[in-house]
Amino acid sequence: MTNIPTKSTSLYANKEGKVVIHDLPFPNPQKGEILIKVLYSGVNLSDVRTIEFFGLRNYALGGEFCGEVLESSSLTSTPFKAGDIVAGIVAAGKSRDSRHAAHQEYITVDPDWVFKVPENLPPQAAAGLSIVVQTASNALFNHLRLPLPPSVAEGTIDNGASSPMGTLVVWGGATGVGMAAIQLGRASRVSSIVAIASAKRHDFLKSLGATYCFDYHDPGVIEKVKQALQGTKGIIWGLDALGSVENPVSQEVLKSAIPPRDEVRLATVLLAPHGGFEAVLGSRQFHVEFSLPDGTTLSFPKDDALADRHWRGFRWVIDNYGGDYKPTPVRVFEGSGKDAIGELHKMWHMSNFGKVVLKHPLHQES
Repeated sequence: MTNIPTKSTSLYANKEGKVVIHDLPFPNPQKGEILIKVLYSGVNLSDVRTIEFFGLRNYALGGEFCGEVLESSSLTSTPFKAGDIVAGIVAAGKSRDSRHAAHQEYITVDPDWVFKVPENLPPQAAAGLSIVVQTASNALFNHLRLPLPPSVAEGTIDNGASSPMGTLVVWGGATGVGMAAIQLGRASRVSSIVAIASAKRHDFLKSLGATYCFDYHDPGVIEKVKQALQGTKGIIWGLDALGSVENPVSQEVLKSAIPPRDEVRLATVLLAPHGGFEAVLGSRQFHVEFSLPDGTTLSFPKDDALADRHWRGFRWVIDNYGGDYKPTPVRVFEGSGKDAIGELHKMWHMSNFGKVVLKHPLHQES
């Protein structure tokens, strides 16, 4: 690579925990890593929530990206070549090195973290796909224990499995994770999928595979969902894809909407699950640790078996994107670093429909 840059402009939580524009050193690939010029990075609620909940300081932000592989000394030992367009998810947790954080111009990553973007998948969509889809896939195929889609089940206990009997309930059906979960549930051959979301999203969610939709703004939504579920048979799989912690607490309202049943399985996108729920990460291919303000450490060890299952679900999405997997909205932000920080803070309000991705490099303020 000629004319090597000296810096990589990033979004960064400073020593006070404020998100700022910060120039990091140009990353030097470690042995076996690949060097990537980031084209787009995906915006997620976790970008700001982890700063607030876990007190992260002096921490580079960003968990997913799409970019171009650049020449580097370690490239020949990898499956990739310069010019390849790749996308993926990066390690999280308090010990993540800044060179891996996705909201910056240049990053280095382990080749196992990325995939080559196929022609059917636009780069801007690829940048925002990894976290929401792998979170949904991890929830459905590991925590809720649904069978994998048949086309990616070969070599697993799900190969040749019959269609699951039961109902998938997704609270927050119009979130990125929720929309992915609906489509993965359909691919798993779940015949009954209940989505709870704003009424204006119901038609779109039904086009993704939801069979019943309810409006969470409806004061009677809990009783209406419960009544609908009383007429179903089999397991109830409940996913809190919203992760709201107040007004209302989404885990509580989801649980209260589920009638008594011999078998109920519950999962949430929050790392602080309530009783009966399991916490879902965006990936199990990393060891992840966060420290709570009271000194408690949340630890999620790497688990290759779980990672293989949620990656298979993700692979189904990549293979079928634009076909059996219907694209969901993606908005590309192109502008200043200051305004990009504003996009991160907007995530607190959970008002975006679909995914927001940042185009890099971010413009400098004039």
